[in-house]
Amino acid sequence: MKTTSKFGLLIPVALLLILFASGCTKEWKSTSVTYYKATSVDTSSFYNEAKIKLEIATLDASELLAKLINKRVFNSVCNSVYTGEKITEVKNYDDLVNSFVANYTQIKTELKQDSLPSWEAQASAKINYQSKKSLNITVDYYLFTGGAHGYGATESLLFNPENGRTYKLNEVFSNTAKLTQLVEAKFRAQLKVPAKSSLTDAGYFFTDDRFILPKNFILSDKGIQFHYNTYEVACYAQGPIDILISYRDLGELYLLQ
Repeated sequence: MKTTSKFGLLIPVALLLILFASGCTKEWKSTSVTYYKATSVDTSSFYNEAKIKLEIATLDASELLAKLINKRVFNSVCNSVYTGEKITEVKNYDDLVNSFVANYTQIKTELKQDSLPSWEAQASAKINYQSKKSLNITVDYYLFTGGAHGYGATESLLFNPENGRTYKLNEVFSNTAKLTQLVEAKFRAQLKVPAKSSLTDAGYFFTDDRFILPKNFILSDKGIQFHYNTYEVACYAQGPIDILISYRDLGELYLLQ
């Protein structure tokens, strides 16, 4: 079956369907799976217990592209909460939760301690935002293996949905110098640091008092959230810092419109 274009040309219907599909946004579907492992049923003790819980959104598609993205997410989760010495031996999420508890048990046995502080690990991976040009998956994690407190952070993975690669900064923003100026202005306004005053004197960790962009930025319907993890530019008590900039304010700086 064929149809006629406004120019009088015959176009196969199959080709029309391909052209229509190419103009639509692919919506990635995912399935959330929970992985849990603990040394015992009751892990409420501050000593002699270990538990790990992972809540992972896995892309449902079977094509190679989805597998590449799922693998990149797995690597992020693994790097966040793995506690052993041979990370290459961990091939999947079941391996990861099993190794966490096994490593704790091994260390407790080797140290021969009756009261070893309990370990805890949590991680989640979810589709945070998607559009025709972007697929943003965020990995949030928390890890405690002793000490005064644990550590939590977020890694934002921004994929090109056409090839599964993570974007580089200059592929997302047209001018990083202007972007840095914009984020710094928002940073100072939000945290009440005057424009001409020292960021270092205000208690923030910027080498040579030079403002830098965070390692992670997270997409949303409202704009882009520039996310500084705990310790990235401030002390632990400050916690994470988020600077939200609307797409309107970003204007032509943002290339994935």
